[in-house]
Amino acid sequence: MISETRTCQNCKTNFDIEPEDFAFYEKMKVPPPTWCPQCRLIRRLSFMNERTLYNRTCDLCHKKMVAVFPAETSYVVYCAECWHSDKWDPMDYSADVDFTKPFFAQLGELFKKTPQMGQSVIALENSDFCNLSSQMKNCYLVFNSDYSENCMYGTFLEESKDSVDNYIAFSCERCYDSSNLYKDYNVRYSKRCNECTNVSFSLNLQNCNDCFGCVNLKNKQYHIFNVPYSKEEYDVKVQKFDVGSFVFVEEMKKKIPGIFLQFPRRYVEGLNNENVVGDFIFHSKNCFYCCEVLSGENCKYCHFLSIAQTKDSYDYTMWGAGSELLCECLASGDGAYNVKYSFNTWGAQSNIEYSKDIMKGGDDLFGCVALKKKKYCILNKQYTKEEYEKLVVKIKQHMNDAPYTDTAGRVYRYGEFFSLELAQHGYNETLAHAFFPLSKDEALKRGFQWRDAEAHGVMATVKGSELPDHIKDVPDAITTEIIECQHKGECLEQCPGAFKITSQELAFYRQMNIPLPRLCHNCRHYSRLSARNPISQLWNRQCQCGGAQSTNGVYINSANHPHGASSCLTIFQTSYAADRPDIVYCAECYQQEVV
Repeated sequence: MISETRTCQNCKTNFDIEPEDFAFYEKMKVPPPTWCPQCRLIRRLSFMNERTLYNRTCDLCHKKMVAVFPAETSYVVYCAECWHSDKWDPMDYSADVDFTKPFFAQLGELFKKTPQMGQSVIALENSDFCNLSSQMKNCYLVFNSDYSENCMYGTFLEESKDSVDNYIAFSCERCYDSSNLYKDYNVRYSKRCNECTNVSFSLNLQNCNDCFGCVNLKNKQYHIFNVPYSKEEYDVKVQKFDVGSFVFVEEMKKKIPGIFLQFPRRYVEGLNNENVVGDFIFHSKNCFYCCEVLSGENCKYCHFLSIAQTKDSYDYTMWGAGSELLCECLASGDGAYNVKYSFNTWGAQSNIEYSKDIMKGGDDLFGCVALKKKKYCILNKQYTKEEYEKLVVKIKQHMNDAPYTDTAGRVYRYGEFFSLELAQHGYNETLAHAFFPLSKDEALKRGFQWRDAEAHGVMATVKGSELPDHIKDVPDAITTEIIECQHKGECLEQCPGAFKITSQELAFYRQMNIPLPRLCHNCRHYSRLSARNPISQLWNRQCQCGGAQSTNGVYINSANHPHGASSCLTIFQTSYAADRPDIVYCAECYQQEVV
């Protein structure tokens, strides 16, 4: 078997299908994809509303709730308590397979009539304004997180406490406005720090304590801009940095990126890997074109997989947790096995296809919604094992013989993820927009839906420019004010135009000596995302180590490298585009410079 170059039926660009890809698809008994990897990722992400929340009532108990669906949606929406209860039976919405209509059209009808989850949450305590989360306590506007406590405005938090405005933080405490943290304490305005304490405005630190404005340090203490000091000297100098002042913090945020550019970056973020290509990959083997994978083996085009190992999966986005043989799935996991083209399915299940919101286990389901612990069902209707197996074969043939075609002319045969026309949210409400932002006109032109922001009707009582510069000057009464976001709702970031400071939040800022923000939580989140490298694009580059210094002459090497005085010839794939000013080193050269 040889590689083939095919044309994406969505964006019309060419993409390659390698021999190992064909072997995987044959193993899964599915056809090769007709969309390129990036279009497949965007299509999956367009089905997930992570953080756009609405106030409405539950369609079953009629209590007020927070939901990812607005009140005027055409879907039936239940609160989490009702949805997980036995007050209703999803089998009541079953349908016979109609071979006179495309299967995706029938699946869309099942989506429409089966009650939807207002929030995808489990076991929350005093954490009503969260989504895609479980085992949370006293958390507010936290998303895609688990087992965390006293956190606000965070995303991808695991086992973290007393932290605000972080993106990807595992086992962290008292951290603020940072990303990609692991076992950190009191870390602020920093990125990619592991097992650090009392660190601010820093990048790529490991096991460091009491550092300010530092880059690429390991096992260090009492450093300021990479210069070592005694404890007494450090304490005196750090006290001069007025981190409680908004003006000072903004000045540092402008200054720090220029400092970071004077130091080399590792071409890929990762640890304990064997034969991997991508970014932020850890403890993995044979994983290619992946991003944010904590533990994977034999995976390709996978993103945001954490906890226990994921094995033998393609085009799998979000979760992991001991799953195996997943193909084109979103937010599925927790021991899932042999799951294809499905969304939000989890809990020791197997042999699931074209299904959504399947929880607490289940086996041998095709085109089902909201079933729990069921087996041999199609469109939520029960069959015998023999009936099920015969009918599934017939449905797949029907999907190929009479495929669904959307308004843009894209054809959905067996082997495609859900049609974009089955998406239940506007593009701008979903994770697709977070990582691949589009204007309204662009989104509609590409066949996505769009939801215009609601007029909140709330007038700001104070402008950001009118807030006290220093946190020590902020009165208790600030919690009664409505602060105008600097973006004024004019950006593409689901900005409400105004926001409030909660009492819990104010106490955190005072305790941590952090000035009040001038942007709403959504705009702050998107600002952190915009500083990240792309999650699905890689470029071929040569290591920029020129022997004694970087090839651009900016960085002077601190150690001798194996290639000596000549330039390093290592070629790699990296998420740093070739036209970026960052100094990018291969793993070996970078390791020589981390001191």
